[in-house]
Amino acid sequence: MNVPLVKIRTYNKAISNNRCARVDSRGVELSPGTHEVQQLFRSAFTILRVLSLTLLFQFSELPIHAADSVTAIRGAIPKSSVSDILDSLVNATYFKDEHFSATSKEGEKFGFPANFVPQYSDSVYASRIALLAHKTPFNLVYNDHVRGFIRIYAVDKRNLTAKILGLTKIYFPLFEEKLDTYNIPLEMKYLAIVESALNPTAVSPAGAKGLWQFMYGTGKMYGMQSSSFIEDRYDSEKATVAACRYLRDLYNIYGDWFLTLAAYNSGPGNVNKAIRRAGGIKNYWAIWDYLPAETKGYVPAFIAVNYIMNYYNEHNIRPVEPGFLYHDIDTLRTTRMLSFDQINETIGVPMRDLQFLNPQYKLGIIPAAGYNGNGSVIRLPKQYIAQFQKREQEIYAYKSPGAVEREQLLARVESFSGGGGAQGAAEQAEKTHIVQQGENLGSIARMYRTYISQLIVWNNLKDPEVTPGQKLIVFGGTENRNSVQNDEERGIGVRKKIESHRVGRHETLSSIARKYGTTVGRITELNHLSHRSGIVAGQHLKIEREVVSKRSRISSRHSRGIKSVQRARGHKAKKESSARHSRKRRR
Repeated sequence: MNVPLVKIRTYNKAISNNRCARVDSRGVELSPGTHEVQQLFRSAFTILRVLSLTLLFQFSELPIHAADSVTAIRGAIPKSSVSDILDSLVNATYFKDEHFSATSKEGEKFGFPANFVPQYSDSVYASRIALLAHKTPFNLVYNDHVRGFIRIYAVDKRNLTAKILGLTKIYFPLFEEKLDTYNIPLEMKYLAIVESALNPTAVSPAGAKGLWQFMYGTGKMYGMQSSSFIEDRYDSEKATVAACRYLRDLYNIYGDWFLTLAAYNSGPGNVNKAIRRAGGIKNYWAIWDYLPAETKGYVPAFIAVNYIMNYYNEHNIRPVEPGFLYHDIDTLRTTRMLSFDQINETIGVPMRDLQFLNPQYKLGIIPAAGYNGNGSVIRLPKQYIAQFQKREQEIYAYKSPGAVEREQLLARVESFSGGGGAQGAAEQAEKTHIVQQGENLGSIARMYRTYISQLIVWNNLKDPEVTPGQKLIVFGGTENRNSVQNDEERGIGVRKKIESHRVGRHETLSSIARKYGTTVGRITELNHLSHRSGIVAGQHLKIEREVVSKRSRISSRHSRGIKSVQRARGHKAKKESSARHSRKRRR
C-alpha cells in the first residue's frame, strides 16, 4: 500500500510535538507515565488517520493527485497480457543466433555493475515522466499502475526489454517515417511495444497478429490480405501503414490520443459505451472505471514504455544489438514464383535472415504476381542485392534438391493413380479443391477417392492443417461429397481416435482444430463447452482426429502398383522393339 509522503511527514511532526509536550489541554503538567499513555493513544490515532486517508486515495471514484505526484486509481489492472507478449520473445528464433548475441555498452556510462538493478522512489519516476510530458502531446502522468508496468519492463522482464531495445533499431526508423507521413505523434511508435514487444509474428489469444496486432476483419478493412501463402499482418511495412491509417481515423473521431489508444485496444464501441456511462465526458481517466479490464492497463503500459525507452540507461538495461540495422535492409520486386530455398542455395542469403525479414511469406514461398498483379516484394540484407539482380534469372530457374524430389514423386503418384483410356485421362486431370468449413485432409481424401499421403505430396504440405478457403491441387477420382463408400473399399485405412490435448499459451479452439484436422464444433461437443466459454492454458481437451491405419499396407500397395506399371511399360517397350526388328527382317 502506498502511503502519501505528505501524510508520513504529518505523522512524524505529530510524534515530534508530542515528545515535547508535558501538560494537558488545561495547562496541567502531566506525570511521565500519564504522558506516555496519551502519546501512545495519539500515535495510534494518527496512524489510523493516515491509513484511512490512504484508503480514501485508493478507492476514490476519479484519479486523485497526492502531494508526491503519485496518482492512485481504484481497482487492479491485469498485467498478464503484457507479460505474455514479452514472453513471446523468449522463443523467437532470431535471438538464438549471432545476430543478437552482443550486448551494448551504453549502460556502462553510469558505472553500474553488470547485474545491478537500480530502483527509484515515486518522486523520481514522477519527475522524469513530467519531463517527458513536456516533450509530447500525450498527457503523461504517473500513478500506481504506471509504476507496476515500469517494474515489469525495468525489473521483472528486463532481459526481454534489452531485446526490444535492439529491435527498435530495425523497426523504429520505419515507424517514424510512416507516422510522420500521417501526421501522428512519433511517440506512437511505442504502441507497437505494448502490442507485440516488436515480435513480427506475435499472435494474441484472440487471433490478433503482427507488430501492430490487427484482427483479421480490421486488417481486411485497411487493405491487408491473408491467404495460404501470405499474411500481410506479419509484413512490417504494410502493417505499419495500416496502423497509421487506423490511428488517424480514430483520432478524427475522439480528438484525444489516450481515447484513441483505448479504442485501438478495445474497439470504438467499448469506448463509446464507456463515455456514455461516464456522462458523456471524453477523457480517458474519467471513463477509466467503465473500460474493459485490459484497456484499463493499456494507457498505463503505454506511459511505462515511454518511460523505459527514454530511461533504460538509468535502469542499467543494455540493449541486445541486432546484426543489421534498418538502413542495412533493401527491397526487391519479384516477377516469378520464388522460394526461400532458391535464394538461400544460389546466392547464400542465410535462411534465418530470409525468414526474419519476410515473415509474411508463411510457407517460404513468394507468389509470382502478388495480390495486385504487380509482383511480390522481398526484403534482403543490402550486401545481397547486387548478387540477386545479377543472377535473377538463374535464381528463378534453380530447382532445389527437395523440389526435384517432390516433382519426381508427384510424377510417380500421378502415373499410378490414373486408369486407362479416356476415363483414366479424365481422372488424372488436375483439379483445384477449395477447402470448406469443417473439412480436413481425411474428408477431402475420401471425397476424391484418394489418400491423405497423396494430398500432402501433391500440395507440398508441411503438416496436415488446412483452413477454409485454402486451395488444394487434387488428382484422381471425381468429387463425390455424398459418397458412402467405406474406407476398406477405397483401400484407405482411416480410423477415428480420441486424444488428450493440453492447451498451450496463446492457443485458441480454431488453432487446435486446425492442428488436429477437426472442427471447433466437434471439440466443443466432445468437451461440453458452451459457445461463450473460453479455454485457458493448461486445460485438457478431448480431441477426435482421423489417423491413417495400415500405413505399411498402403505404402506397399503404392510400391507394388508403381512397380507393376513400370514392368508393364518395360514389357510394352520390349514388344515394340521386337516388332520393329521383325519388320526390318521382313523387308
